Amino acid sequence: MKRYQRGLSLIELMVGITVGMIVVAGASLMMTSQVSEHRRLTLETQIQQDLRAVADLMVREVRRAGSWSIPQKGIWAPATATLPSGTAMSNPYLSDDEFSVTTVNGNEVLRYSYAKHAERLGTPSPAEDNVVDPDTEQFGFKLDSGTIKFLLGGNWQPMTDRTTLNVTGLRITVNSQENSLADSCENLCDPTSGTCPTQTQRRLNIELSGQSAHDAAVTRVLRLSARLRNDAITGACP
Repeated sequence: MKRYQRGLSLIELMVGITVGMIVVAGASLMMTSQVSEHRRLTLETQIQQDLRAVADLMVREVRRAGSWSIPQKGIWAPATATLPSGTAMSNPYLSDDEFSVTTVNGNEVLRYSYAKHAERLGTPSPAEDNVVDPDTEQFGFKLDSGTIKFLLGGNWQPMTDRTTLNVTGLRITVNSQENSLADSCENLCDPTSGTCPTQTQRRLNIELSGQSAHDAAVTRVLRLSARLRNDAITGACP
């Protein structure tokens, strides 16, 4: 009597299950890889945006370094009732004490100042007193325990959130270029004397590096450069 097979044999069932498990495993691996890549891309985008945001704020703020309420007094002018001919006032906000980059724990700390007299409340605004107020006219940036901090009102305020971004490095370098202004003097000034007026232009280079607080393998480095708007004028016409 001829017998007909009904259903699957045990071997066929085991082969089918094995093939199905291989397909499911491949699909799961692909899905896991896509989820991991998406998560990594999201973290990279987040720290890139965080670094860009803090760097843009730093550049926008530091460009004001040396801003003075009476910049016209910093260049030579004919004799006036308050200044004799051939002299000029020094910008107190651009002195070496008020604009400096120092290194602390391998990271640069930037300190600078600018006049806030015209921004104070009150009518009329207070006149420029040529004295840097440590509470309202001194500012700075530094890296402290993975956080970028901003000097404001005499206190260091955090600018980044350590729970999402760990800033691993802050490097600030200043490139200076000096231009002689001897030709602008009314009386002849010998450029080799070392006393002629000189214009110092400064360019600030900022490098920020950080890693995601959720995945230390996700890192980014951001570099920006900005020219300071206020140039330092030293020396005097004879």
